[in-house]
Amino acid sequence: MEKIENEIVNKTYLAINSLEELRNMIGIKSDYFYKCLYVNDHFYNVIKIPKRKKDEYRELMIPNMALKNIQRWILDNVLYRRQVHKCATGFVPRKSIVNNAIPHVGQKYILKMDIENFFPSITFKQVRKIFSEMGYKFELATALANLCTVNNQLPQGAPTSPYIANIIFYNIDKRIFSYCQKNNLRYTRYADDITISGSNKVSFSKEIIREIVNQYNFRINESKTIMFKPGDRKKVTGIIVNEKISVPKTLIREVRKQIYFVNKFGLEEHLIRNNYSLDYEQQFIMSIYGKISFIKMIDFKKGVSLQKKFNEVLGNIESSNMYRDNIDFDDIELHWIN
Repeated sequence: MEKIENEIVNKTYLAINSLEELRNMIGIKSDYFYKCLYVNDHFYNVIKIPKRKKDEYRELMIPNMALKNIQRWILDNVLYRRQVHKCATGFVPRKSIVNNAIPHVGQKYILKMDIENFFPSITFKQVRKIFSEMGYKFELATALANLCTVNNQLPQGAPTSPYIANIIFYNIDKRIFSYCQKNNLRYTRYADDITISGSNKVSFSKEIIREIVNQYNFRINESKTIMFKPGDRKKVTGIIVNEKISVPKTLIREVRKQIYFVNKFGLEEHLIRNNYSLDYEQQFIMSIYGKISFIKMIDFKKGVSLQKKFNEVLGNIESSNMYRDNIDFDDIELHWIN
């Protein structure tokens, strides 16, 4: 596999000379640190987040607080010093789904492609290679990779995973961007969502994009490939982009409906009426807050109003307080978009 290039190389990587120095920098007790390092598969909780389509879920592996704090430290102090391609908009500081959608506003044709098994396709060896290329010795590169992977893959749900995936995807982004530039097309990528747009349908080439992605051992999920044409209602990462960015009305109605029924029946009764188990309470709350966070990014006033109402409804439900208080809002990522 070719070396991942750096678009900007003027950032100095953090010097770490030993595992103990790494542990002291993070500020974590020795027993927690080494357990997270060597038996980290015990430190993940698997949860299912509903997608927009009924009966479809996205499985997340959420690290416990000790491991999550370690991963956040690695993200903030090590990984963010590594540059990603400018077309990568997902989970990059000062970028969001709005940045991903804006370049495609008003375009006649939009091609959307989805990368299959995006995070699980990235292996421990690939992650270790990232840290090795940053100058860390084999022992440290191995330890850092261990702390960021589980069962030889990148866990979807760890705070480090999206940025690591962006680094791994740098050369793919570079090649697709170059192809699009030559053909007067626009390209952005939000995690596993590739979006290409332009005024000329002929210039689109699914085959070329597929070939580039395949060369790096990723695969396109053909069932999710969509071409929007003139006259279509066009959506990019859940945002309407026909003339300006806007929130789909169906999403706002769905959130309002869920809040209404939770308020009317209570959380437990609402879940039972929709054939969900009571173990699903936390995932349900996270899902609604995730949708509200999405709305806030595009229509802040409307999003704040929905959040205030949902907070009030949950505040009146004693059983929900435990779940709400334990939710880490940094973990509410937009997994439901697809």
